[in-house]
Amino acid sequence: MKSGDPPIGHNGGPPLDDDSPSTIRTCRWCRHWSPPSEWEERAYEYFRLGLSRRRVKRPSGACDRVKMAPNKPLAFSATVAEFSCLNFEAKPRPPIEIPRRGGFVTVWEGDRIAWQGVEEDIPEEYR
Repeated sequence: MKSGDPPIGHNGGPPLDDDSPSTIRTCRWCRHWSPPSEWEERAYEYFRLGLSRRRVKRPSGACDRVKMAPNKPLAFSATVAEFSCLNFEAKPRPPIEIPRRGGFVTVWEGDRIAWQGVEEDIPEEYR
């Protein structure tokens, strides 16, 4: 192997997994895109599954910053979630909310379990 050759194998080769949502550049993951209403999406899903006979168009969201070509102005457009343009900016990740609850507690009296449950619910007699 020469010094200029690309590395081979799992220690330096190309990634083997699919793209994560942070690298997929579609409207669904863009901060400028406003999704369609839940009612429109539900009606389309019922039509697509054959649960409704009423024809429903594919729901589209809206974006006021669509850029189709370099050096062109931004434009407003109705777009579907899978559409992609040159003005993509990833949505910020939502903060992770960790529930602040105590752990699961087992209170023993001798060789038998007297009480089990969440730490906040311990009866006063066992505190």
